[in-house]
Amino acid sequence: MTPAMTPATAPRPLPPLLREIAELLRAVLDQDPAWTDTLTPDTLLDAELHLESHDLAAWSLALRTRYGPTADLAAHLTTLDLDALTTFTLADVAALADVAAPAAPAAAPARALAPPSLPSPSPAVRPSPSPPSATATATGAGRGRFLFVSLPLFGHVHPLAAVARELVGRGHEVVWAGSEAFLRPLVGEGAVIAPIPLRAHRGQADHGMAAARSRWEGYIVPHARHTLPGIERAVAAFRPDVLAVDQHAVAGALAAHRAGLPWASLAPTTMELTRPYRTAAPRVEEWIERRMADTWTAAGLPGAPPHDLRFSPHLLIGFTGEALTGPLPWPDNAVLVGPALAARKPDRDFPWEWLDPTRRQVLVTVGTLSLDLAADFHARMVEALRPLGDRLQAIVAAPDGTVADPPPHVLVRPRVPVLELMPRLDAVVSHGGLNTVCEALAHGVPLLVAPIKGDQPINAAQVAAAGAGRRVRFAHARPQTLRTELLAVLNDPAHAAAARRIKESFAAAGGARAAADHLETLLPTRPCPPPAPDPTRSGPA
Repeated sequence: MTPAMTPATAPRPLPPLLREIAELLRAVLDQDPAWTDTLTPDTLLDAELHLESHDLAAWSLALRTRYGPTADLAAHLTTLDLDALTTFTLADVAALADVAAPAAPAAAPARALAPPSLPSPSPAVRPSPSPPSATATATGAGRGRFLFVSLPLFGHVHPLAAVARELVGRGHEVVWAGSEAFLRPLVGEGAVIAPIPLRAHRGQADHGMAAARSRWEGYIVPHARHTLPGIERAVAAFRPDVLAVDQHAVAGALAAHRAGLPWASLAPTTMELTRPYRTAAPRVEEWIERRMADTWTAAGLPGAPPHDLRFSPHLLIGFTGEALTGPLPWPDNAVLVGPALAARKPDRDFPWEWLDPTRRQVLVTVGTLSLDLAADFHARMVEALRPLGDRLQAIVAAPDGTVADPPPHVLVRPRVPVLELMPRLDAVVSHGGLNTVCEALAHGVPLLVAPIKGDQPINAAQVAAAGAGRRVRFAHARPQTLRTELLAVLNDPAHAAAARRIKESFAAAGGARAAADHLETLLPTRPCPPPAPDPTRSGPA
């Protein structure tokens, strides 16, 4: 297996030091000997080698062991800004290892790092409070009005939609600010939508720190500027009591600040809950904070943001639980409610009769935003599955025509009814998006996780640490490795038992019901006047 780069001509042999360094990495990645010959001094660690945090930690340990403390690669990377991280090459690693260079400065002692697979989150340490009584809260606060704001991403809207339906079921009014075309199939015909033109996120073929740049500069910040006027029109027309804001929909936070309204951050990913860049790349965290400050200023708000716009000072709701995350410190106002699930529109076109109840069932999905990176992974996964037709069937979520020559026991579908399938599944092979991970574990289904970017390595590490599955390398795992690891997930009863334990914990956390309980605590104690009529709102009143 070669790295993502494919040189047009055979590269020249690496100098001895570079070859030795590359061999240390090859051992960490368990690659064939020929793999080293595909590397050059200019090979980029971030964009071409796609190293995961545990790979980087193991390679850094091997470098320090061979060359001494000046070769502490992991510590060195924490000092770099985003530009330097995305342009760091194999030759730069060699410069760290070349301790004999006459101009090399005296090395400072290597500083201790937090475990790279489970980075430290926000520093507050108070445990999450228990949710209040839904009946008592609703009675005390009266009927409320909630404005929901989300990025137009399936994994972000699904949990928020479940919470919105719970609030509507309690008699509250809910309006969504967003794209009618995108939201309507997800939130239902009865939902009220204040329409805003869609700014779609088409995904970027980036990994690592390059993905952080494209996520913020290419999507989150432009989306905030594009949607803020429409969100503020919805606030003026609907006059909500509370805004429920996707943690990455920064415009919702800006609108709440301008209107002086209480708002809750809803976290459909673990990326911001765990704040990995604070430890692993603090200068990247500073860069993100500058992007938010620029967005605040561009919105015409005075001074600097009073706090991180990803974290409401009133309430932070995370759709995960400590049975998965482990005992981590959380912000004072954070509550973990587990996955928020609600029934979705049935898929009447899915060939349910294809499923064989005598064989085990496996779902392979990398989500909707990583399909541009998944062709090679899908090919390797299908090869891993090819000799297993006597014992299992697999459903692969992939666009038509992108998986060549699947065997009869592998069904390739562009759309898959994930929640409907979950009760029938024995394992899920996933990229590690929090939505997919929690949906599987909420049904007691163990996972094989191949993380790509964002919060996925964090989620993969948590799944493995909880015993509810195993982790493989998305870019480097060969078919034999994928087959071996999948069979381990299927055949080791400890993984299924751990998944069932998390399922029970998630159920106890309350999901959409608990999230609605906490949102009701932000309501005023007296009813507000009815909203002004708004001819731009679509859907029934």
